[in-house]
Amino acid sequence: MKEEVYEASLDPEIQKKMAQVSAVVKGEDKSNVAFYDPLDESFAGKRARLKTPVFPTERLWNLLRGSYDIHQHSGPSVHTERLYDELDLAIQGCYMEQAGLVFKDMHTASVRSVKLVQKMVDRWAEEHHKKKIELFGGVCLNYPVGGLNPDAVIAAYRIGGKYVWLPSMDSNHHRRVVGHGVGQGIDLIDEKDKVVPRAKEVLALMAETDMVLGVGHQSTRERLMVVREAVKMGVQRIEMNHINYPLTWLTPEQCKVFADLGAYIGIYSLDIGRFYTMDDALAIYQAVGPERIVFGSDCGHIANPHPIDSLRMLILGFLQSGVPDEHVRLMCRTNAYNLLH
Repeated sequence: MKEEVYEASLDPEIQKKMAQVSAVVKGEDKSNVAFYDPLDESFAGKRARLKTPVFPTERLWNLLRGSYDIHQHSGPSVHTERLYDELDLAIQGCYMEQAGLVFKDMHTASVRSVKLVQKMVDRWAEEHHKKKIELFGGVCLNYPVGGLNPDAVIAAYRIGGKYVWLPSMDSNHHRRVVGHGVGQGIDLIDEKDKVVPRAKEVLALMAETDMVLGVGHQSTRERLMVVREAVKMGVQRIEMNHINYPLTWLTPEQCKVFADLGAYIGIYSLDIGRFYTMDDALAIYQAVGPERIVFGSDCGHIANPHPIDSLRMLILGFLQSGVPDEHVRLMCRTNAYNLLH
């Protein structure tokens, strides 16, 4: 009996994809700008024999230059091995002419080291005739800083902290999903959906200090109740962290609800291609609009891509999907600037 061997090239779904690629190459479909050179009109209808199809890369570099990475992880870290320390990443970002980086540490306040690194990278920029890059830090309210600890918020603010991230790995929702330390974490709402007093103390300080509230590793219900309460209490700067990560996944419709409340929606490049597709990201873009989206890499772990490469791929993905440059500029630059200043 002849052995059956699956032939992928004959699969109807794969043949459909190949037909789409063929249409682009023949010039019948220019929706994917990576396959053709818009300056070469002779390419329409036939493939130029001696000319390599070229994506106008200056579009990409013009957007990557001046961009903000709203969520980056640096070493040393209590939690895991990191790719580079803050000084390495700051110099690399400065070299690429990025406008700013936000450094997050899960267990210690990042703001103190960020203040020192800022002085060092400013000196490096002057010596190498580069535009200075802005660095931002803050504190994540996990157990090592006392959990929902108002004193940790005050301390971070006093030395220039910009972000306060609500509990991540120590939130009860995070622990339930990963199956570690279930029931021993931090809840932000009670059984009646009311924000717990300790969390309200933190939100009151957020309103008073005008720092950015990072909302991420909680359940969708918790996040909704907390953001509603934060807005009610006068918190002006809110970002929904990595909404495209399985643990913190939000639907396009849910993202629209948070955006309508005044929050920025953080699309992070790390998970594109792993858990999330560009189609998923485009669905968020279409539901929310470019005015309420910010980009971050969420990179820094030694097993993950370099943050700049990861962010580059996210920007390129939107460009190749036909999103106008001015919309991408809002998402990778303008919105983050407005959130941080």
